[in-house]
Amino acid sequence: MQKFLALISFSVLLAISIGCDRIEKIVTPQQQEETLKIGFIVAGERVTYPNGAEMAVTEINQRGGLLGTPVELIGHINKDAGPEVSAQIAETLIVEDEIIALIGPNRSSHAVVVGPIAQQHGIPMITTTATNPNVTSAGNFVFMASFTDSFQGAVMAQFAKSDLNISTAAVITQKGDLYTEGISEFFARNFSEIGGEIVANETYEGDTSDFTTQLTKIAAAKPDALFIAGFVQATSLITQQARAISLRNADGEPTVFLGADAWDSELLYGNPDAEVEGSFFSGHFSPETDAPTARAFVDAYKSIYDVTPTGGVGVSYDAVKLLFEAVERAGSLDPEKIRDQLATTENYIGATTIASYDANRHPTKSAVIFTIKDGQKQFFKQIDP
Repeated sequence: MQKFLALISFSVLLAISIGCDRIEKIVTPQQQEETLKIGFIVAGERVTYPNGAEMAVTEINQRGGLLGTPVELIGHINKDAGPEVSAQIAETLIVEDEIIALIGPNRSSHAVVVGPIAQQHGIPMITTTATNPNVTSAGNFVFMASFTDSFQGAVMAQFAKSDLNISTAAVITQKGDLYTEGISEFFARNFSEIGGEIVANETYEGDTSDFTTQLTKIAAAKPDALFIAGFVQATSLITQQARAISLRNADGEPTVFLGADAWDSELLYGNPDAEVEGSFFSGHFSPETDAPTARAFVDAYKSIYDVTPTGGVGVSYDAVKLLFEAVERAGSLDPEKIRDQLATTENYIGATTIASYDANRHPTKSAVIFTIKDGQKQFFKQIDP
């Protein structure tokens, strides 16, 4: 382990401006002139996600490379530009950098426009935390490393009804985003189907900072729970403003806040202004795991970066490892052979586990439920498919 840590620690991400203040390029140091290049795209502020991917690259290089050739990670962080920029980055990675595969993006709204580009060029693509089922609709070269929102939405609905005894729920959703609209719909539909009642369903624009109008309508419905389908910056404001108006259920008890995997960020539960204490949300994996492979990943990550990895970091690690295992099984860099091996993946074990892929290239895997206590997320339970 000490040798592994010494070797991996040198591979610090190098951020290089490529002409836009909000786009960064990240590369791993080349060990030889000839490398196999892997593309990696991150959208938004999830700047730690490449760390997981880089750990997987360093591991394979310590073993002598992929099919005997060192691997190089070429990534871009698209901090706040739109999906069209991620599409442009993907085209450049494929055509100019000649990558053998693409990992990411992490946002569904970006992945759904990048997928057709990978499919057109016949390049295997594995998304990271893009969870909307439609991200694989481009074709058979596009795979997911995360669970789908159809599963995640059902998990949160069932958990709210069965574990928390929630009878009524309100939903507030950011408009115009594939992920937020999708997870909101899946939660509401599943909650209604198992006997819960959606008593309010409000939306907001992505640049909203004042949620008084929506929250006043929700407060009038007195829901037991409020499911917040948005990103962390807006969620922090929503929870703060909801508590300020004393959002409560029909019995006068504080309404419980519920969320999904977008909540897995220090920007939310580490924000002292966000009123998220006692909330629950779904995520990809728990760093408190006792599973040996996942435990080794968590311990190594903490030793290198001195922080605990989030679910997105773990899934980024897994996406790269899934690719490497498929290439090794194929014994070839032929894209179609890699694609075929990805499709036949069984019992993958990494930071998370994947039992298999279905015909839509969606993985069968578990989700975990977190609660927020004393300003920190804590593992609550695991939900198996």
